Amino acid sequence: MTSAQERKIKQTGCDARFDNLTRQLYATDASIYQIEPIGVAFPKSAQQASLVIRAAADAGLSVTPRGAGTSLVGNAIGEGLIIECSRYNRQIAELDLEKLSVRVGAGVVLDQLNDFLKPRGFCFGPDVATSSRATLGGMIANNSSGARCPIYGTTADHVISLEIVMADGRIEKIGSTHDSLHAERTRIGNLIRAASAEMTEYWPPGLIKRWPGYGIERFLRTPNDLTNILAGSEGTLAAIFSAELKISPLPREKGLGLIFFASVGEAMQATVELLDLKPAAIEHIDRPLLDQTKGQLHFQAARALLELDTKPCAAILIVEFYDDVAERLSILESRKIGLRTKILTDAAQMNLVWSVRKSGLSLLTGCVGPAKPVAFI
Repeated sequence: MTSAQERKIKQTGCDARFDNLTRQLYATDASIYQIEPIGVAFPKSAQQASLVIRAAADAGLSVTPRGAGTSLVGNAIGEGLIIECSRYNRQIAELDLEKLSVRVGAGVVLDQLNDFLKPRGFCFGPDVATSSRATLGGMIANNSSGARCPIYGTTADHVISLEIVMADGRIEKIGSTHDSLHAERTRIGNLIRAASAEMTEYWPPGLIKRWPGYGIERFLRTPNDLTNILAGSEGTLAAIFSAELKISPLPREKGLGLIFFASVGEAMQATVELLDLKPAAIEHIDRPLLDQTKGQLHFQAARALLELDTKPCAAILIVEFYDDVAERLSILESRKIGLRTKILTDAAQMNLVWSVRKSGLSLLTGCVGPAKPVAFI
């Protein structure tokens, strides 16, 4: 990093740090990788992001947009300038309950959005395990989905429009009804249609959970919407600064069917037998994770509820249903899958079970001893 490059970035007025401590803090994310950047910029507006990205380009520096850094693939780190979107960009605005939409800054955390929507009877559907820290901008960039993918799909399915900053500093708005990139969309459309047969072969219709990567197959279905290309692009095409998102009504009722198995293989096979019941979610917990809850006060109630000490198992499937809960839970129980089945409809008990699943990575990495599991993709 030369003094001239640093001066060019700071002249934009954007809060930018080039000290060793900041560079070390942003050299890692939740992945196993470590790449030290030359600095970190914290833009307070799209206009400021535009200035600093343009200045970085003029200085010959690459830029890497970053949310909370919760991804396991290392997409929030890079050698150039980190554009940190979560410190200031946290506004929630333009809630429209008739249109079922809300506008958020890219730095809004998923749990914060759902805390805002819940008293109004709504939610943002995709529910990642890192919901307490994952930002909406990062979820769009990764096309995140979460446990309830069968009912809500991926984040891309909930994007109406995006405010983005291009590599040359241009601020653009894209979406099915907002498109300031008509020429670019036309060129992209021509390229994609020329290879549509090959793409359809690789990504057949009905493939819900495919991430990350450019949403080429989604663009084929809705060729007027460039948000399909941006969602999953991991910051390689533009920096996402704000988004207009679809929101969903909260389910009228919920229920959980817990199925206990003697092996992980049996649990995996059983998922196929359960799809006809149209669950909102099917999640898996296995013995290594369950063993990590032993002796931990925070998980004592969950262990008692699951009867782990008296009825051990190798794996559990968490099968969640929305609406028509009693009928589908009854069918699930009647199928006699696995070692045993436990039915839950109490909200507090269901939250206990989900808390174990959401704590999975921290439980595994907190195991006693020098040998630690490593999560990576």
